Amino acid sequence: MPAIGFLYPDGSKVSFEDISKGNVDTVKMGMSLPTLIEMSKERDPNRKPSTTELLNGACESYLKRTKEYYIDPQDRAFSLAGTMHHARLEQHEDERHMLEEKLEEFDITGIADLYDKETNTLLDYKNTGSYKCAKLLGMTYKLIPDPSGAKYKMSGKWGKKGSPKMIKQWYRDEGLADYGDWGWQVNWYRYLLNKSGYDVDSMYIQVTLRDGGLAVARERGLDKHIYLIEVPKYDDEVLENKFLSARDELVKALETGNLPQKCNKEQTWDGRKCQAYCDVRSLCPYNNGSINE
Repeated sequence: MPAIGFLYPDGSKVSFEDISKGNVDTVKMGMSLPTLIEMSKERDPNRKPSTTELLNGACESYLKRTKEYYIDPQDRAFSLAGTMHHARLEQHEDERHMLEEKLEEFDITGIADLYDKETNTLLDYKNTGSYKCAKLLGMTYKLIPDPSGAKYKMSGKWGKKGSPKMIKQWYRDEGLADYGDWGWQVNWYRYLLNKSGYDVDSMYIQVTLRDGGLAVARERGLDKHIYLIEVPKYDDEVLENKFLSARDELVKALETGNLPQKCNKEQTWDGRKCQAYCDVRSLCPYNNGSINE
């Protein structure tokens, strides 16, 4: 029982079934009917575990499969943009490039965005904000004198009056790169491709910045709209242990009807996801106070 409808801005509800029939107040919702129909598409809750689902955490995935819930369509805006992005790129499949390749091993599914058979390169497309992209790149900075020769006009914590004004010089430190779930995802797709008989010599994430060109992105050292970021290879045994244990935890919960343990700090972004970003946060006993930890 996945999501079954959307919430209006005032908290009232409308089902996906009614939306499919056009029975929705689009002015009140603030979105067109085609937009709402596209965003209301849900996957079969009885499907095999997917790669991204296992990375989300068993508790979140269990609740999404077993509970009926309504969501704010605003929360799916970036997901829709990502889907449209992928759809446009899918038009360029040819003999050299495999696009949206469906993969499966150990009853775990995945879809590789692009595999280049000529260079044995795997690539995954992502739309995200500058904060996450900066983490992926390992962006950091050092302070250097302003090339213009500017000096501080007043003394303060930044420096003494008359001393050279210092500015941030951004650079990439690969030792600080944090690939997070995307590193695991791309490596697991590489693993699945290997199992299907394809060699993968290199892996990349192509990031399109939602806030590219804005001051917030420049303040994080990012001056492009698209970045191509290479992902290191993870050990196959480590991948197997991670994904098979996650699969077993989710499958066991679905078979027994027992709620899995709380998603860990990595899966909940140190709790931030539970506060505002998880679709089933109001249904989660660990989050709504039904279970005392």
